[in-house]
Amino acid sequence: MKRIKLIILPIILLTILGIYVFDSANIGQESPNVSLKDDSHLVKKSNNSTPSPAIKTPTKFKDRPDFAKIRDVKEKKKTFFEYMLPMIRQANASVLAQRESILSIREKFINEKDLDNAEQLLLEELLDTYHVDVENEITMAHITELLSRCDIVPAGLILAQSANESAWGTSRFAVKANNFFGLWCFKKGCGLKPADRDDDALHEVAKFESVSHSVRYYVKTINPNNVYKNLRKIRAELRIENETITGMVLAEGLLRYSERGKAYVKEIQSMIRYNNLSRYSLDTRT
Repeated sequence: MKRIKLIILPIILLTILGIYVFDSANIGQESPNVSLKDDSHLVKKSNNSTPSPAIKTPTKFKDRPDFAKIRDVKEKKKTFFEYMLPMIRQANASVLAQRESILSIREKFINEKDLDNAEQLLLEELLDTYHVDVENEITMAHITELLSRCDIVPAGLILAQSANESAWGTSRFAVKANNFFGLWCFKKGCGLKPADRDDDALHEVAKFESVSHSVRYYVKTINPNNVYKNLRKIRAELRIENETITGMVLAEGLLRYSERGKAYVKEIQSMIRYNNLSRYSLDTRT
């Protein structure tokens, strides 16, 4: 096995550059830095180098509705879900395509077969993308950890959190910053200044170039960040038990998403239950 070393930038440098983003609990995460790099190339390619069809990018998502003008509550919710779902499904489809590539590589590890150059490069990039540290040789433990990080976030959970954090698409940050998840950043000008921010605080609410970018970034935040390690543990256990990965269950891993802790988790679960969001599910057999 080819030995590699992943280059990790010092956290101090990242902080200075302002490319850390934080959620409402003031927990550090990697910043969107206004736009989000497309990592859909990080999937195994066929001999003709054509990317998996599972991650094709729609030519255009629907324009964001003016949710504030929709007075009927049922109609507003229906419109919100229909608007968000295509972006959520695309984000999860991209993750599943990456996961399929990792599973294919794992089979070679199990059968003690060498990876070709393309597979080796892909594996190194995915380990870096999902922040799996490798000091020397890549082992099965690294592959297992990578699989625990490279997995879907249930649509129902994303819908509930985006509705909660954006006030059903009507908040100032949703409208002006395309931020439907309350994500923070710390570089001056990286987002919008909260009206109620303390005088000595430095954070801003991160600004994204589109809502679809905020969805993709939310998923990329949940999957590698140590703050959500318990969420990933719950999800991995569901995989092992061949159980459906649901938002109701994974919400238990969001205790540190908000400073409200358990109350926040209960609120998200209540939204999932009341709006029957579990009906929005992906095929999670992969």
